[in-house]
Amino acid sequence: MSIFYQNRSERLRFYTSHNISFAAHLHRQAELVVLLEGEVRICVDHTEYLLSEGSAAIIFPNQLHSLETVSHSRILLCIFDDDCCHSYQQYFQKCNPQKSLVPSDAISCHGNAAIKGLLSLALDFPTKEGLIPKSVLALAEGYLTLLLADLFPKLTLEPKNISMDLILEQRILMYIDAHYTESLSLEILSREFGVSRFRLSRLFSDKFHTTFPCYVNTKRLEYARDLLISTDDSVTKIALDSGFGSSRTFFREFQQAFHITPKEYRRSRALNQGSSDLSPREPLPPPGHTSVP
Repeated sequence: MSIFYQNRSERLRFYTSHNISFAAHLHRQAELVVLLEGEVRICVDHTEYLLSEGSAAIIFPNQLHSLETVSHSRILLCIFDDDCCHSYQQYFQKCNPQKSLVPSDAISCHGNAAIKGLLSLALDFPTKEGLIPKSVLALAEGYLTLLLADLFPKLTLEPKNISMDLILEQRILMYIDAHYTESLSLEILSREFGVSRFRLSRLFSDKFHTTFPCYVNTKRLEYARDLLISTDDSVTKIALDSGFGSSRTFFREFQQAFHITPKEYRRSRALNQGSSDLSPREPLPPPGHTSVP
């Protein structure tokens, strides 16, 4: 399993997605998943839940989580700053839920009305947050607050256990998030954080269940895919801008991860741009990358 740290700039993003699978990750924002169709397996802080149709899951800030479609799925996904819903900000900052899942039969008519409202907005405005009118975002925040008001009483909250190791882990992931396109090694991290290479290596294997090279390559491949879709830059330039030492290394890693060349991926995504159901990215690559150029 490869994990990564997301640092989104949007205050609130909401959208629908089909057949989502997302590798283990964490971020500073809260996340709400509502399953509209199918089955999705969600793992939060190493506890696994199976979402059935109509159920929801709340992931608090900096909780490690992953999503995997079992056969097929359609979800409503909201990712938001904890101050979007002021009444619950203190809980997001100071607590974690003992159980992240809220079954469908525990969601009231008010919660389901809020879900329908968010879904309607997501379908009417399938664009990035910055392009959505402020009045629509205000509506979305209202629906989100109503939904949280219905879901929170079903959660059992406990104080966050913020250890020094957890703080170190988050600082390391945030540092890599800011520097993965540059030359990066365990030696550099060791000097930056004043801990041994051995401790850093053990942290990735024991806590993140991956290796440092695999983690960095996952970040670089993710960024490269975004550039392939959003720019007309050459594949060679994208390889270098993403932190790969050469286009040859990039081609090898990309094809090993996605079973398609970068140019074929760019063409296939261009053909699918007309889809109305937007997802931020395809699934991340599986583990197994061992070279960090």
